[in-house]
Formats: sequence, structure tokens, C-alpha cells
Amino acid sequence: MLNEKYIRYLIKKQQQEPLTPEEAEALDAWYQSLDDLPAEISSPAPLREETWQRLEQHIKPKSLMRRLRWPLSAAAVGLVLLGTGYLMNRTAPPAATTAQSWTVVECPPNKRMKVSMPDGSAIWLNGGARLEYDAAFAGNRQCRLTEGEAFFEVAPDAARPFIVRTSRLAVKVLGTSFNVAAYKQLQKEKITVSGGSVQVLDSGACNVILRANEEIVYNNAADFVKRTANGPQTDSWRNGEFYLTNISLEELAIRLEQIYGYKVVFADKGLKNCVNSLRFSEREPVTKVLELLKLINKVEYQIKDKEITLRGSGC
Repeated sequence: MLNEKYIRYLIKKQQQEPLTPEEAEALDAWYQSLDDLPAEISSPAPLREETWQRLEQHIKPKSLMRRLRWPLSAAAVGLVLLGTGYLMNRTAPPAATTAQSWTVVECPPNKRMKVSMPDGSAIWLNGGARLEYDAAFAGNRQCRLTEGEAFFEVAPDAARPFIVRTSRLAVKVLGTSFNVAAYKQLQKEKITVSGGSVQVLDSGACNVILRANEEIVYNNAADFVKRTANGPQTDSWRNGEFYLTNISLEELAIRLEQIYGYKVVFADKGLKNCVNSLRFSEREPVTKVLELLKLINKVEYQIKDKEITLRGSGC
């Protein structure tokens, strides 16, 4: 019987160093076994047993006999990124309407879109994001991110600062690139700078200057933390690749909806606070992400239509 710890070990190792040919073959066979899973699926023990049995048929016996002593953190998991650079084939034309003096652009779930602004700036919207910008934008360069995540490449203009507002914060820049994540369901917002610098303000004591590769995390209690960011991983979502570090399952549920279009329901609310780190590509089916979560979180899942139900005793 194939030891599940072996797969955990390979997933962890693959994030840190190249796998041997035998290890790569074993992990690839495991991924292939997941491709056989049906679209509507539960994850009970019999199915789990069947999955491992199918996998054994693809792997050389000598690969299965290795004794493993590699510890795996219960909060770390990775998914192999397959293929070459992502082609922007999941874009959609902006659904723009005008409400009073603000133009509204909404990006559907499971899509991404690029919005070209009148001043030459560019804004990428992640799935489910909602952007509003002033009809007089060419004069004042103001916009609002009322929901979701967006990456901004701001055209330099010293005479007209570019201002992005969320429900809690204002970001003021002259010319730079930065990422804003502001989901209503979560109790925090995050601003990450890729190049240049920005000024982040709230209605109270928050007045922070962020430079390249720095970010601020701001919560509902008006507390904030400034820290070093993860570099190019910050906006990798624009290419369909996701590096999610120390995120709760509650936040992951939002991500799965924006990436795959599935609504996630927690049958056991305690699961929401379980923390994981994941690395995966949207080219991989959602079942692979769920199988990886199941390996470390004692989570069982069921997929029906476009809804995922998670159950478990917690982390």
C-alpha cells in the first residue's frame, strides 16, 4: 500500500529542490490519478483507498519502498506548476456601466481583465473584483476598489497623484506598480508595492510609506503591520499562478471561487481558521487543490454542481 506520507514528502521537497526522476514519476502518477476523479465527487474512505490503489499501478515498486523521515509542517502544501507561461485566454470584455459620476467595471468569477485608463495607467482585475473610477478621471486620477483584488501600473504624472480608495484605506501614488487586496468577507486589507513607492492612509493614525517589495496588512480594528513582501509572487495571479502564504481556509474559499467559479460552504465552521500555504496553477483542476488540503487538514469534501462543501474536525 502506498504511504500517503511519501506524497506529502514529495510535495514539500518539490518546493525546495528538484525531485529525482523516480520521485517526479511518483508525484506525476499521483496527479494523473486525480485526473480520473469525476466532476461530482465526495471524498470518503473507499474513494481514497481506490485513488491510492490506482496510483500504485503507475509507480515502480522500488519507489514505494523508500522509508521516509522528512517532517512536513501541517501548514505547508504545494502543487506542481505545469506548463509554460500563461496565455491570457481567460479574459473577458469589461462590463462597464455608469452610475452617477462613476464608471463601474466588474470582473466575473473565473476571469481576469485588464482595464486601460485614460491617463495611460493599466489596472488588472482578479475574478470577482469591482472597480469604480471617476468620470472625470483624466483630470483627477481617482478610483475605488470596492471589492476584490487588483494590480495597478500607474503612469507617472507628478502634477496629478493617482489615488485608489478601498472601504478602509487610501493609496496615493505618482507613478508605480502595486497590488491591492480588499475582500469584504475578510477582516483585513493588503497593499503590496512592486516598484516605486506609495503612501497609505486611513481616517486615523495610519500614514505609511511603502517602497518596492514592502506591504501593509490592515484589519478592521485599524491595526496594521508593515513587512517585507514576497516579491514577484505578489502579482503572479495575473498569469494564473498563485502563491498563497499562511492564509486561512476562509480566504482560500474566496480564492477558489474567484479562480474556479465554485462556491465553498463550510459544514464545520471551525475549519475557516485553519492556516495553509499553497502554491498552484489555475490550469490544475480544483480537485487537486482539495486533495492536497485533505492530506494535511483532516478535511473531507463534496463537489456538487458548482458548490464545494468542506467538513472536518478542524486543524
